Amino acid sequence: MIRSAILALFTCTVLLFATQQAVAQSQPYQWKATPALHELPTQYANENAVIIMDQRLHTFLSDEKEGLLLYTTLHKIIRVNKEQGVEMFNKVYVPVAYDAEVQEIQARVITPAGKVINLPADKVLDEEEDGRLYKKFALEGVEKGSEVEYIARIKRNASFFGLEVFQSPVPCAEARFTLTIPAYLVFTCKGYNGFEMAADTVIGEQRISYGSCSNITVVENEKYAQTAQHLKNVQYKLSYNLSKDKDVRLFTWNQLAKNIFDRYSKPEEKEVKAIAAFLKSSKINGETEEAKIIALEDYLKNNISINEQGIGDDAELIEKIVKTKVASNEGFTKLFALCLQQMDIKYHIVFPSKRDDIPLDEKLENYRLIEDPVFYFPGTGKYLEPTNISFRYPYIQPNWAATKGLFLQNTSIGNFNTAYASFKNIAILPYEQSSHNMEVTLRFNSNLDSVLMHSKQIFTGYGASMYRPAFHFLPKDKIQDFTQELMQSVSNSKNIRNIKVANDAFADGYSNKPLTIEGDISSAELFEIAGNKLLLKIGDVIGPQVQMYQEKPRQLPVSVEYPHSLDRKIELTIPDGYSIKNPDDLKFFITEKANEEGTMGFISTYKIEGQKLLIDIHEYYKETAYSMEQFDAFQKVINAAADFNKVVLVLEKKK
Repeated sequence: MIRSAILALFTCTVLLFATQQAVAQSQPYQWKATPALHELPTQYANENAVIIMDQRLHTFLSDEKEGLLLYTTLHKIIRVNKEQGVEMFNKVYVPVAYDAEVQEIQARVITPAGKVINLPADKVLDEEEDGRLYKKFALEGVEKGSEVEYIARIKRNASFFGLEVFQSPVPCAEARFTLTIPAYLVFTCKGYNGFEMAADTVIGEQRISYGSCSNITVVENEKYAQTAQHLKNVQYKLSYNLSKDKDVRLFTWNQLAKNIFDRYSKPEEKEVKAIAAFLKSSKINGETEEAKIIALEDYLKNNISINEQGIGDDAELIEKIVKTKVASNEGFTKLFALCLQQMDIKYHIVFPSKRDDIPLDEKLENYRLIEDPVFYFPGTGKYLEPTNISFRYPYIQPNWAATKGLFLQNTSIGNFNTAYASFKNIAILPYEQSSHNMEVTLRFNSNLDSVLMHSKQIFTGYGASMYRPAFHFLPKDKIQDFTQELMQSVSNSKNIRNIKVANDAFADGYSNKPLTIEGDISSAELFEIAGNKLLLKIGDVIGPQVQMYQEKPRQLPVSVEYPHSLDRKIELTIPDGYSIKNPDDLKFFITEKANEEGTMGFISTYKIEGQKLLIDIHEYYKETAYSMEQFDAFQKVINAAADFNKVVLVLEKKK
């Protein structure tokens, strides 16, 4: 990954000029020798569990042999109130970085009766889940009303960028963070979303930053919300080395831009030759810049296999990649960038401030949050995600757009080429270009015991980009199941025939050709017979809809993955001798503002022409973000679609 490569390079650079000034290690952090149960504030009485105290200490110490090291101490005390809380905390997992050494773990349980049960050291086990390492231990004696306490001490090589998130699935009464560093280093340390950090203080040979936050509530997983950007957290980064040059700020965004420019835009002679031969053999061409971008992306993603970690040391060497056709993410990105450069296609590397992650801060250059790049093409104004084979130009993951991004722009000063950094908005496609539309015709068979339906689903923009990968990466037998399930969702019937798919190729997305999936459906589940009436579940033909009913007050503003519209045209042939008694149930006009379309809405109209009932539905969300003040309107629009889902037409036999 770009992030790991950049961090490694910069860490080495700083360590080279960091003074080897020894700092005596402070006394190890200790818990109370004789613990007692804490008095629990009444506000937490009904919680499954509550973190009484969450203390995290980051200490940088110089060692004559190992250089600068980071010692992290985690200390937590958790009160368990209910059985569910017991299940949550009778086993504890402490995450461990791949380059870290866990020096010690202490844990104990204080029962409601005051008995202390210590964890034997040999009960701490190594565990690996989903590629992450943990220290795991099970605790005895955990019951309602008890407290779980543990301390973990971890040692690792210094990392000059830190992030600690303090929100969890249970509330926290008190959280504390302390950063202790040699006095000759100056870190910028900042709390977010209400976590307060005080100014640093120099005591002897140590510089100390301290912060705290009380009464940290749980951020609920709400529908249409992004939680990460609202989490209470602390971040830090090294800004100055006073022993070297007290006026030179380290790890700036411009410094990052220059370093990445050097890495991706200054190939060695052997790399230039390898790229030239590669492009010649690929026969990539195009009349316009955009056509060349499309052709290059298609060729690279179809012919070079990306292995996230790479295979051996050769996975980042350009001359090896073009021979073996295997690359790491880092190697693939570099290959892509050098091809663009040799084809004289101007691009900028951009690091998105992702909407579903902790955002970048323009004033605190935390390289730890820098990871996956995208390419921006000033000539077309569009983007490309180089290592994601499921997305193709001009689409990047929607949560990476409609946000700010760190743009690394090339510049020339005389004969000297470099780059500088700036934050700009990453545009997302307007709502008209992303849709999930439907065209449906319905009629009853001659015996009036089944509804015959032809349903056509039409996807454009991001709507199509979410489904196209399935037609490329699923096995053939699974593709049929996929389309069958999609059609079944709008009919409640498995009797589906003549399924046809059009414009499912990645190349169709470049020009936004609509991906269409259609078929014929026979359904006895869409209606019921009640005497001389037919009860047609017309609302079901648009498929299941989300309902939003808040039992608790809304916590977070609304986040929509991407702006989009949903237009449905439904044509029902009314059986001879029948009339519709409640057609006005189809009429909806729910928008952001009364009598105005605004930025969101659900509008349904109908007309009857002879034996034809024609329904038009226009649902739309023009923005990705809606404020708390707009939540009530958003909820009404979402629920309008769900309410249409429940509409049942009454077809009554004429007398």
